[in-house]
Amino acid sequence: LKHLFPGTAEVSSILEERILGADTSAELEETGRVLSIGDGIARVYGLRNVQAEEMVEFSSGLK
Repeated sequence: LKHLFPGTAEVSSILEERILGADTSAELEETGRVLSIGDGIARVYGLRNVQAEEMVEFSSGLK
């Protein structure tokens, strides 16, 4: 019966292997609301990590 259940060391090894192999990458996305567009300038509300005069890329690919 003991051969059916892994030992503590084996469980630890399996967990460590899976944790180290886990994909921990993250991608920041923010959602805002376009208030107006004119002369190549978009006024957008809700993008907290964007500064004035910073170029942003919209989900459509438009910059």
